[in-house]
Amino acid sequence: MKISTRSEYGIRVLLALARAEDQEPLSLTTIARSERLPHAYLEQLVADLRRAGLVTATRGQAGGYRLARPPEQISLATAIRTLDGPLLEMPCAGVESAERCDRREPCSVHEAYERLFASIDSTLGATTLAELAEQAASAGGPPYSPDVRRRIRAAAEATATAQASAQSPTVNGAS
Repeated sequence: MKISTRSEYGIRVLLALARAEDQEPLSLTTIARSERLPHAYLEQLVADLRRAGLVTATRGQAGGYRLARPPEQISLATAIRTLDGPLLEMPCAGVESAERCDRREPCSVHEAYERLFASIDSTLGATTLAELAEQAASAGGPPYSPDVRRRIRAAAEATATAQASAQSPTVNGAS
């Protein structure tokens, strides 16, 4: 199973909203800035999340987005299905794709696929936004993958280097 960029970004948007549950609505600009995500892409994701009933929008100066349900009621399975469709693309495993298998009798790997699907579905279904937001709060920040942490660290180092270069006196013609 591969988590797409679409699901990763969508889950990060949902987590930002879960962490801000008791606050004013969050604008997409705020979310894009804090999560370092492209604003235009978030507009597409939020439209799908709204259609699925996971987020609501408030118009106006103090407007923005909120979760439509408590974060305890939104699982990762729900988010991924909303953003990407079925959890697994296998012809015979899980309710989502059982009709697509063209065999009358289960093949030799059917049981293994069913166990795999059940495990993934159970784990993602039991993991809620509330749980992830709480883990992030206790860890002191959002839960980022190692790849995302590397990108954030590299961006921070590049910014620090650029700022240090801008503040140091020039060698040629400097007093």
